[in-house]
Amino acid sequence: MPNINQTIEVRAFGPSNESSDQTGRGDPVHANSSMTAETEPTRYEFIDSRELGRRLAVPTSWIRDQVRARSQDPLPHVNFGKYVRFLWGSPLLELWIRRRIVVGNNRRVERVR
Repeated sequence: MPNINQTIEVRAFGPSNESSDQTGRGDPVHANSSMTAETEPTRYEFIDSRELGRRLAVPTSWIRDQVRARSQDPLPHVNFGKYVRFLWGSPLLELWIRRRIVVGNNRRVERVR
């Protein structure tokens, strides 16, 4: 079976640090910007539902259910026709996982009789 896990490189572009153009006029929108014109590339890995299920220790069928449109909070994914892939390490996927972290127990504590 061929390896479908691939790494992609994403480059983020932002406004330059220069506050004026060649004519000396300032750019009021980007005058106070501290972003560079090009930031370091971020690497994400394309993985399929089987690999995501393995990494999250859940069944592949559960992953597919979370991608469906009827899901209340669908998993962030990329559609390539009939193929669904996930960007492992992406901020959207990490945020989706963080929303499921349970910090405490919401059951009322009562005295045992």
